[in-house]
Amino acid sequence: MPTIAPALIAVVIAVGAASVCAQDLPKRKPGLWQHNMTTIGGPMPPTSVTMCTDERMDKMLADRGDAQRCSQQTVRRDGNADVVEAVCMQQNTTVRTKGRFSGDFNSHYSGEMHSTFDPPMHGMKESRQKIDARWLGPCKPGQKPGDVEAHGMKGVNMHEMMKGMDPQQMQEMMRQMEQKGMKPPQ
Repeated sequence: MPTIAPALIAVVIAVGAASVCAQDLPKRKPGLWQHNMTTIGGPMPPTSVTMCTDERMDKMLADRGDAQRCSQQTVRRDGNADVVEAVCMQQNTTVRTKGRFSGDFNSHYSGEMHSTFDPPMHGMKESRQKIDARWLGPCKPGQKPGDVEAHGMKGVNMHEMMKGMDPQQMQEMMRQMEQKGMKPPQ
């Protein structure tokens, strides 16, 4: 498996967690989005990445969420925000995720996610992230939906990377990061 920068791993994890109930969240405007992410209480510095997306990419993320073994998946409106809650199994770990997202999803959205892992997954007991996303315009010439880039790092295509990846493969990727001395996002 190719080495992937921790910033891009953070995107995959954040987008994957948000995708659990993505079919019920407002649809993002297709095009180039900039995602600024902060891991609260973790070793990762704030991360900014751009992602080219379209309806097909968002549907793929929603379908991945549907494929997870989840005993609970809900999205409810609370004022001007969408609250996402899920309880899913990944390997032998129960993952409880709660997120709150707001914005018009055409030009901007933001949110916070908190996940707990019982028992801890690869030493990780919980993960907290803040996400702020802004639409930059159409995707750049030559970009295709799923292309993700972080400043100064070679990009990857999430669609290509994830189309055959199951949650166990994601955890194996995190284990390899730990072995190389890189901390997974917390």
